[in-house]
Amino acid sequence: MTPAPAREGVAMPGTVEDRFEECVRALTPVLMAYFVRRVDPTEDAADCVSELLMVLWRQRDRLPEGDAEIRAWSFGVAKGVLANYRRGKIRRGALSEKLRQGLVHEPQAHREQDDGMVGALSRLRTKDRELVMLIVWDGFGVAEAGALLGLSATASRTRYSRARKTLKIALAQELRD
Repeated sequence: MTPAPAREGVAMPGTVEDRFEECVRALTPVLMAYFVRRVDPTEDAADCVSELLMVLWRQRDRLPEGDAEIRAWSFGVAKGVLANYRRGKIRRGALSEKLRQGLVHEPQAHREQDDGMVGALSRLRTKDRELVMLIVWDGFGVAEAGALLGLSATASRTRYSRARKTLKIALAQELRD
């Protein structure tokens, strides 16, 4: 990359990446404030700034020359990131409502029937419990569930076999009690 031309009275870093880093350092606090004032919950502002910085990084070759132009350009991109955030929030809200409506209309399992199983599952180690739930309740194969937990297929089969034996004993005790 060729160095950016020096401007009168301003020391310019040598590469586009250097200029980008300098601009980001200067603009991040004001861009964070921009999002904090516009997103709800405000905790999402950090995600918006992160998304904005990724977009700016991908477009760093288009970085304008002057400080005022860079600021305006960055805020223009921020406006687009904010619009995407708001559209996503609307989509998530609509999807959540659709899921809530589905839960209202679909029959739910009686909790009392699950108490014995929940008690038995609680006797398993955390990773074994998650393995069993992924296989039995979520429909994954033993190797697939193990892979999700970072286990080899062999380790998954061994753990699942051991967990089933422990569950069998625990359920028998639950039925006796």
